[in-house]
Amino acid sequence: MQTSLNFLEKGEQGRVVALKCEKDVYRRLLEMGVTPNTLLHCIRWAPMKGAIEVGIRGFSLALGYNEATLIVIEKEGGLCE
Repeated sequence: MQTSLNFLEKGEQGRVVALKCEKDVYRRLLEMGVTPNTLLHCIRWAPMKGAIEVGIRGFSLALGYNEATLIVIEKEGGLCE
């Protein structure tokens, strides 16, 4: 099921399908390692639609809520520890 990153719950994981954003944001996300077919998992959310911390490519990355809405993912089964 495809959804955006902002619907990923703590402990869930997903695979990046697409980035639906403007060219400058798209390039910045690619530079941070958020590329199509990359597996990521949700570590935690800040309250009140704050930042999301995700694990990707062996490091932690914090993204704002608005950026998370631009990343289309496919949820993967199972929870991460």
